[in-house]
Amino acid sequence: MDQLNHSALAQLGREWMLFGHLYDRALMPQIAIRLGMDEITMVAIAEWKGASPNYTRRMRQLMAISGDDVAAIFKALQLDVGFVHEYMDVGYEIIDESHGEFWLNHCGALIDVEPQGEQMVINMCHHIEDPTFDATAVATNPKARIRPIHRPPRVPDGRTPHCRWEVTIDPDSSSIEPDPLTLLVGALPQCDVANSAQPDLEAGGMSDYSGPFKPNFVLEDLSRGTLVAVLREFAMQTQLLSASADLFLSERHDRDLVREIQAAQWEGASWVSAARVARLLGVNNDIDGIIAVINCHPGFPPGVNISSTIHDNTNATVTFRGELLDPLAAGWLGLLANGETAAIQAIAQALDPTSRVSVYAVDKGRVAFSINIDSGRDPVDEPASAALTKLSTAADWTFRT
Repeated sequence: MDQLNHSALAQLGREWMLFGHLYDRALMPQIAIRLGMDEITMVAIAEWKGASPNYTRRMRQLMAISGDDVAAIFKALQLDVGFVHEYMDVGYEIIDESHGEFWLNHCGALIDVEPQGEQMVINMCHHIEDPTFDATAVATNPKARIRPIHRPPRVPDGRTPHCRWEVTIDPDSSSIEPDPLTLLVGALPQCDVANSAQPDLEAGGMSDYSGPFKPNFVLEDLSRGTLVAVLREFAMQTQLLSASADLFLSERHDRDLVREIQAAQWEGASWVSAARVARLLGVNNDIDGIIAVINCHPGFPPGVNISSTIHDNTNATVTFRGELLDPLAAGWLGLLANGETAAIQAIAQALDPTSRVSVYAVDKGRVAFSINIDSGRDPVDEPASAALTKLSTAADWTFRT
């Protein structure tokens, strides 16, 4: 990532935001297959309520977003993986410090669920959005409320904007208390991982977001050093979603089953994202390309350091280090610390289906994998987890910028 210029980093940043949606599209089919359709809505609510208030606080700290007004809420939404730029084409209007509106000219998530019928649309746009929007706003102001002006099901068909919401801060209203899961996630070590802007290698751009709210904010507005830190924060947002889902599911289901679900999810999301990142970087489908994609993949958060050694044109070793690599850690970090190969192998095989990944070493705070390419080996088929993830429009989404 250090070799990318400012423009390429901004493009990569949108891919890292999109990974937050690929994460979800990879999880929900696994939930449906193993636990049933009725579990989907509950998991979706829980994972975002548990994670988003915590990662919003982290992003506010990184970007020096002060205050508790509508502008501060909107700034955080612009830096949330749930609101991927362009894929979730959001417009904003501030009326005053306590009132504002936002709307979605395009909602990729809605386009995904509309073919599944009205009830699925209601589940997402009503049952899931109501508690999770408020949970996100609470991180900025516990008296803030986000309520629909209109929302799907779309009447008439094809209505745009897809939805419109009002944000109100009423000092006389009761404060929304944090969800118990929010507190559990907030106590995890990853919530305390340091992440700060790096020195700028190129001139220009915002070093933070302490200034006025920019309705048309894009990642290109940031300085290079700050952009690198924001990308790392996007990776942490997805990791906290993973941890939140793990904590919720593990209270309700067998722990080994939850691990299987998350390994399949990690595999599917990582495969699809790896192919997208490889195209963006313009790398070859060889050992160098695999290592380049691992180094630029959104599946690994701050607090996990990656090093690699390319031995020859068919073999490499990649090593992950960090205090977060605890076998008991919630979410994908626990899988990685235990030497689970699903994501690493998915990244490698998305580029070269003749590659194989094996665990080289697992120690406290360190796990290493060997990657081997053999052109004489039968190529693997795309895993079912990736095929299910590709049912989402996010998999083939093309950013304008």
